Amino acid sequence: MKRLCSWFIIILMAGSLLAGPAIDGMAQELSAGTQTVSDGNAAFLNKPLRDAEEEAWIEQARSALHEITEERTVMALVYLSDEYPIRSEASETGGVIVTVESGQQVQIQDVTLDAQYEAWAYVTLLYQGNSYEGYIPRSHLACSDELFLEWEDTYRMNPTASLYSAETRGAYADIEQFPDSYKVALNALKTKHPNWTFVKMNTKLDWNVVVNNEMGDKSLVPSSFPSYMKEGDYGTGWSYATRNTLEYYLDPRNWLEERTVFQFEQLTYNASYHTEAAVKSFLQNTFMTGGNAPGTAMSFEHIFWAIGAEQNVSPFHLVSRVVQEQGNGASPLISGTYKGYEGYYNYFNIGATGTTNLQVIENGLKRAKAENWTDAYYSLLGGTKVIAKNYIFRGQDTIYLQKFDVDNSYDGMYWHQYMQNICAPSSEAQNVKNQYQGAGSLDNTFVFKIPVYDNMPASCPKPTVSYNVSLTPPAGYGDATIYLDGIPYAAESRNGSFVVTAPGSSAKTAVLYQYNETGVPVGMYVWTLSHNGTMYTATPVPELQNILSYHGFSIRITGKSGIRFKTGISTESRAALTTTGMAGYTLKEYGTLVMNNANRTQYPMIKDGQKVATGMAYGKMADGKQQDIVYETVDGRYRFTSVLVGLPKEQYKTEFAFRGYIVLTKNGTDIIVYGPTVWKNIYSLADQVLATGLYPQGSSADVFLRQLIADADKAGT
Repeated sequence: MKRLCSWFIIILMAGSLLAGPAIDGMAQELSAGTQTVSDGNAAFLNKPLRDAEEEAWIEQARSALHEITEERTVMALVYLSDEYPIRSEASETGGVIVTVESGQQVQIQDVTLDAQYEAWAYVTLLYQGNSYEGYIPRSHLACSDELFLEWEDTYRMNPTASLYSAETRGAYADIEQFPDSYKVALNALKTKHPNWTFVKMNTKLDWNVVVNNEMGDKSLVPSSFPSYMKEGDYGTGWSYATRNTLEYYLDPRNWLEERTVFQFEQLTYNASYHTEAAVKSFLQNTFMTGGNAPGTAMSFEHIFWAIGAEQNVSPFHLVSRVVQEQGNGASPLISGTYKGYEGYYNYFNIGATGTTNLQVIENGLKRAKAENWTDAYYSLLGGTKVIAKNYIFRGQDTIYLQKFDVDNSYDGMYWHQYMQNICAPSSEAQNVKNQYQGAGSLDNTFVFKIPVYDNMPASCPKPTVSYNVSLTPPAGYGDATIYLDGIPYAAESRNGSFVVTAPGSSAKTAVLYQYNETGVPVGMYVWTLSHNGTMYTATPVPELQNILSYHGFSIRITGKSGIRFKTGISTESRAALTTTGMAGYTLKEYGTLVMNNANRTQYPMIKDGQKVATGMAYGKMADGKQQDIVYETVDGRYRFTSVLVGLPKEQYKTEFAFRGYIVLTKNGTDIIVYGPTVWKNIYSLADQVLATGLYPQGSSADVFLRQLIADADKAGT
């Protein structure tokens, strides 16, 4: 009977380190007296200790690996578990140095075998801004680095690899780590490309938190996009993305198909398919085809290939990034002739930021001059070093992560993003996929790192219609609540505007209210709304500004208890609305609404709403007669009121909400504009009046109000 270690000795004595039998062959040599095998896979248990020749073999293998790691960064990703510990020793009993999430990038420095012949990788990593080093089983690392994989195969430094085959773990164990909403698409890709590995990036981030942090100037779309995908202009040629548009591009599930999945590819160099000839093919039909690169005696394909090999970065990614940034190549950033910056080039647009073309160009060329990028080679080399050092080797190792900074390896999240264009990852991915396909390399051992978020919606489809209402508030209007047809919606403040999503396409008005420092409403601003089937247009109507005004409460001081709410309308505005009109509108009706304030959490306080009482001050009565009730005229405003009288003592402490409304008509269509909602109870109002000292103690009014308060306290309301 041959012992397992004797089998290794035979290989060493035969001098076949570089061409020994496969691991399956080793298993088949085991006799019946040793551990049995199934389908060529050995369950390596109870192994004897290694002898000196085996140790020498392992050291020779490690020495060869060190030669590789001294020349290049060998990246891998933690996977096959939502989280996994990095240990102080190559053993399951080793102390835990740090526990990291699936998708964590590590750099392989060494590999060793434990007593059970399981391979352990010695790795370094950045995690939440701190550096760590330690051991992790090779079986929990996904790696696409061809030199490392070739070394591993040559030296048999992953002898238990077959134990982690699909047959042992279950079909597509990498995909089983993902939520169900990812699996159909990933299984389709895996079936077509079995060599592909999918790594779940367990972000532990809440979806809505990520979306909120990515809104604004971090996420732009070209101004040529449909209007329902944009939310205001950012600068020349660029617009802010709507929330729905951002969610569509942010959602990884929307890109899990062959033509776009390469935005999740690890961006390392692999010699077998990143050839100079392949790069030349990639450059076809771009401004970098033919001739020498500016300021050099080299072609672009040679430069990209050589830099990619030297920096261990995919040259396809580098080409795609330059094409994405420079388009047709006409930018002053790469002309070498821009005044004041002659002879400087910035192919990757490093540092080229700003809200105007002039700012973008000059900031980018300032960076080129500071870095001494005096020809195409130095610009491409310098830009690649920036991308590699600051992004790829710091956890942002995919195109997706260079746009959406949801990796917490280094210095926080959300801010360290290479580009603002949310379309860039999918666009670049398609270019890269086409090149791999042209090179016949689609079935290589690619590793894709795909983020998963907490509390993701069922889906985020591409917007085809928007119900967003975006308002630019006038000066002094700081309350981010938009009232659509009288119903309040909490707005998001984005790029100087307030934005809410309407429940449909039928909203007609939007109103913002202004409040003083004590919270009293002192102004209102009105927009009319129209939806064209794809988006809302909000049209400000300055003529209707402050059309309704709040004038406080009063309380009865004799007889039955009562509370009065007062609303006003300008005498001048009413005169215009009842004759020539204002902004095309004429007056149809106005009045007040009242309801138990506690009901407002369930029922909207709008005309004809449930639990809402309406009192008309101006308009046509049921019998067709015109009604026009004016309580008082003060400072050029007609005031009309709502009065609650004879409330029982049990309701003295009950808050009642009041608001004014006005019905206007234009071209046969009515709109209702609502004033601000305010609320009060008789109990607090009586106390407030007493506190003013307006009525002498012992006067009839003083006695009436004090009795009201006492009755309320006695009623226990």
